[in-house]
Amino acid sequence: MEKNVELLNRKNRLHTILGVSVGALLALVGATGGIAKAGSEAAVAMDESVKPRLMELMCYPQHMTDREWEHVLDTWGGLPPTQFAPTDQRYIVDTIVWTGDGGQGPSGRAQPTRLTYSFPDDGTTWGLSAVSSTGPNILNSSMTTAYGAGNLDFGRELIRQGLAAWRVTGVLHDEVADDNSPMDQSVTRVPTRGDIRIGGLAFGTGSFIAYNAFPSPSGGAGIGGGDMTINTSFFNASGFNSAVNNYRFFRNTIAHEHGHGLGYFHVLPCNGTKLMEPSIDTGFDVLQVDEIRGGIRNYGDRFVGNHSASDAHDFGTLDTPVLRSVIERNLGTNGASGFGNTSTDWFRFTIDQARDVVVTINPTGGTYQNGSQFFGCFNFGSSTVNADIAGNLNLEVRDSTGGSILAASGGAPAGNPESVTLTGLAPGEYTVRVNDGGPNASGNQIVQLYNLTVRVDNAPATPTAIAGINKRVEANTSAFFIGNINSRTNEPGAGFSTASYDWDLTGDGVFETTGQPQPVFMYPSNGVYDVTLRVTDSNGMSSTDTIAVTVTGASTAVDAVMPMMGDQGASVPVTISGVNFKNVADASEVSVSGSGVTVVGAPISDALGLELTGLTFEIDPGAAPGPRDVTVTNADGSATGVGVFIVEEAASCPADLDGDGSVGSSDLGILLGLWGTSNPVADLDESGSVGSADLAILLGNWGPCP
Repeated sequence: MEKNVELLNRKNRLHTILGVSVGALLALVGATGGIAKAGSEAAVAMDESVKPRLMELMCYPQHMTDREWEHVLDTWGGLPPTQFAPTDQRYIVDTIVWTGDGGQGPSGRAQPTRLTYSFPDDGTTWGLSAVSSTGPNILNSSMTTAYGAGNLDFGRELIRQGLAAWRVTGVLHDEVADDNSPMDQSVTRVPTRGDIRIGGLAFGTGSFIAYNAFPSPSGGAGIGGGDMTINTSFFNASGFNSAVNNYRFFRNTIAHEHGHGLGYFHVLPCNGTKLMEPSIDTGFDVLQVDEIRGGIRNYGDRFVGNHSASDAHDFGTLDTPVLRSVIERNLGTNGASGFGNTSTDWFRFTIDQARDVVVTINPTGGTYQNGSQFFGCFNFGSSTVNADIAGNLNLEVRDSTGGSILAASGGAPAGNPESVTLTGLAPGEYTVRVNDGGPNASGNQIVQLYNLTVRVDNAPATPTAIAGINKRVEANTSAFFIGNINSRTNEPGAGFSTASYDWDLTGDGVFETTGQPQPVFMYPSNGVYDVTLRVTDSNGMSSTDTIAVTVTGASTAVDAVMPMMGDQGASVPVTISGVNFKNVADASEVSVSGSGVTVVGAPISDALGLELTGLTFEIDPGAAPGPRDVTVTNADGSATGVGVFIVEEAASCPADLDGDGSVGSSDLGILLGLWGTSNPVADLDESGSVGSADLAILLGNWGPCP
């Protein structure tokens, strides 16, 4: 090492500053107890007395070549040479990021991505040898031990909530099954596992907390695939098991690591203001301004794609059924020359009555320090970023087509609000155009964050509901939902309480679970359930968010058929009870044993797949009497209810209830006496209820029996 240092010194590549030698610097680094890798976190906090000295030292020039940096890092055990981050990159981002449905492309284009993710089974070979040792995945058993038997999905839901924090950008997630292949650096989407895979190994608490591969091994990081390795040794009381602030330590770790998986390097200084700093900080919750801006730079904001009038994000009708305003925070443009017209955002709203409307945009982001990591919390200097003046926004309210400008504001200096007031705005549909006219100083990192307000007659704004991300669970296991982590109020002064959270967990449109921020539910049947969270703030304003929950692993069963019998020659509408019927879609998937009984109609499952209606058993006049088996078969499985339906021999005169050989007033009296019951004596149509249809049959057979 000394020889290499001396060689570089002779070439004037390394210097000492403030009288501190390179050797002394290395001694300071050694005193920290460990060096965090890019994409991994130092598990043991750095001594606070050492941090300031490391951050103040500028021992190397800022214009060394990549090769020289690689040599320094490789020789001195700093960042792995494959995970080097050039110091002049804004947001400290890799050159290749995700785009579209699991594809990859250049960074900086504000293009959305939809990623799949999965959890491999325990025992799957995990880890990347370029970063750590490898071994059998133990994440699932570690979470079960930490959070309790039967609560695996609780740990997974905390992970999902960490991923969901990136929904403030144009990143979406869908959980899929995992084929349990070894962890690798593949970037090609495979339908049998996620683009992002999450596993864990135990490295001890004297090591890093976690590491995450970057999107592509062809990027500047050199290690790709996007997969995450969690150090399961940190499932302890002060680590991932800590419930403080809704398990913030665990969630911030996941959100941070996924940041690497989305292409972001560590960023300095270590001052507790940014999620992507090298050590995990619990003084804030998930993404901060720098990560939000970096996320928008690469993936757009949460309304990404709204870059023309025809693609405007629609806020809907703002005075029907409830008068409401709109406040949307942390939106962003991608610079005046943004790729694919990402310099411009469009929105749409409708009013049914004449209203006073005020539209305002407020540039936001503030001022902060930003720089690349060398090792630990040491870098080669950071620059001051003024996010408020990264661009200069203009505001226009236009007609529904976006062609005619009704009002505009663009004269304020950069960093100041723009606002237009439309008094007595006529009923109709309108568009709002927000455009960054520049200039965009590179030192302020291009992206202009802003808050958008559409104030209608001084009505309060609705909150934002975030139910999580699309997920998978096993049938008949506890499925956990968390609505009070990423949901947020928007109107100043508004708040949430426990009563603010209502859920439709079955997708039937009924919010059957009320006043529960974190409900638990068991699904009996396979299928995709649209789960909706509704949040209501202290102003009484509500909003909803829906995620798809895919349930697998259920076993089909046929328990009963009602009515349980039918006469020869009859058409019998039936209700089939059992489990795992949610995906039964055609009458051909239901059959009756033997001959002479045909199943017709269109099956309709209840919300949980426990009951089928909409089917009729057509019984031939010559069908053999006796018990029949009913079988339900589809892609979810097959099951048979043995003897659950009986074909009965048709009576020669079914309306002759008293058996006197004719249908008359006595039979009418019997039927009326059983009206509304399910007594089979008078249930002539075998519908399960004595009613008007049975009366019609009786009257139609009035007189002597044939």
